[in-house]
Amino acid sequence: MEQGRSFYLDNINGDDTRTGLSPKMAWKSLERANAQEFQPGDTLYLKRGGSWNGMLCPKGSGSEESPVTVDAYGDDNTEVRPVIHGDGARAAVYLDGVSFWRVRNIAVTNRAQERGVRHGICICGKAEGITQGIVIERCEISEVQGENRRNRNVYESMYWNSGIYVTMPGRSSGKNHLHDIVISGNYVHDVLTSGIRVNQQEDFINDIHHTHVVVRGNRIERTGSDGIIVANCISPLIDGNVCLDAGALGTLEDTRLIAGIWVCAVSDALIQRNEVGRTRLFENDGTAFDTDWGTAGTTIFQYNYTHGNKGGFWLDCTGINRNRECEGSILRYNISVDDERCLIQDDYGIRSELYGNLFLHRGETGPMICCHQPGQSHLFWRNIFAFAGQPALGWQSSVFRENWYGDLKELPEDSGAKAGSPIELEGLAERMQESEEYRRQIWDQLAEAACRHGEKRRM
Repeated sequence: MEQGRSFYLDNINGDDTRTGLSPKMAWKSLERANAQEFQPGDTLYLKRGGSWNGMLCPKGSGSEESPVTVDAYGDDNTEVRPVIHGDGARAAVYLDGVSFWRVRNIAVTNRAQERGVRHGICICGKAEGITQGIVIERCEISEVQGENRRNRNVYESMYWNSGIYVTMPGRSSGKNHLHDIVISGNYVHDVLTSGIRVNQQEDFINDIHHTHVVVRGNRIERTGSDGIIVANCISPLIDGNVCLDAGALGTLEDTRLIAGIWVCAVSDALIQRNEVGRTRLFENDGTAFDTDWGTAGTTIFQYNYTHGNKGGFWLDCTGINRNRECEGSILRYNISVDDERCLIQDDYGIRSELYGNLFLHRGETGPMICCHQPGQSHLFWRNIFAFAGQPALGWQSSVFRENWYGDLKELPEDSGAKAGSPIELEGLAERMQESEEYRRQIWDQLAEAACRHGEKRRM
């Protein structure tokens, strides 16, 4: 590991004519930092409590053994982050074509008078070659006056900006893509964009080449559009995030269609241990999760907790821009509490399996099993339907095997139907909100109940 240099920024006591190599010799401005060519092992420290206006767009790359780091310094006993106000720039922090960078413990905003395509933190890979080794962690992104309108010209709509935006010019390929990108432990809130977005510039193309992309442990609240959207990745991991009130800053006229966490043009995505609640419903969609266009392999949603999502639990868009290598979705060991409208929205004829899930709904009438379609491509196996009332539109055309139906009297065709529930439901919804440990216990019980009698049966 190379021994790097430490540079310091202090917006009050700094001076750009100094060396920047100690707190007493700190630089003052972002412009001075942007002029520096950083080398492997270097660290740029921003003083806690400090505030800068403009865009941090540093030059130079680190190495795999010695990345370049942006971090906070000062009083370690305070949680106050240094803050960069983008003031309408493309991004407050912009990593353009560089590799092996870690950005941590800073806050950003990007306010402007008018909406436009802009980000809080943007990672833009090179058009040619592998851009790799980027980590964004423990940062706070808020007040990004981005674009949340769907019907805009190409590259100007809501899909081309985010609180944390990861992209590359043109199209990805085996030789040109992103690798080892980790977005972890950040707090993204009150942004007029999506929360976190990973893609390539050219949209609606089934290019699946980005590798080792992880979106983990982030908290997203009150967005102008979606929560998390991941595209163009091989086996991405979306793990342990909290996404609440996606779309809260959107409108029916502008935003129209959103979801909490979703993937498109990916292969074998794993979405697990996330909490998604109160996603807004505008024209359609509004679900906690979505398997969308161009997905390949099997998309797995497991051990998630969803609640109060206005459009329902899961959106099945696997047939849009259909990928010939799509094998459908598996949704297992999830807990859905009072998700509205439906369990599944749409059906494009690609078989999907839902097993070991708990669908708890306390409304007088239960949600639809499938909205827009009768749902004949979906298998429900050993799930718990804890509905206070019969599902709206009945059980429709899905396949049901060995499920528990609580106190419901009118059941679907299910030769292995069981009354009651294999787990205790009294007070479950309230305890679910209060305790992550309790959620883990219920997830374990759901998996045990689903597997107790051997291998699952397929359609």
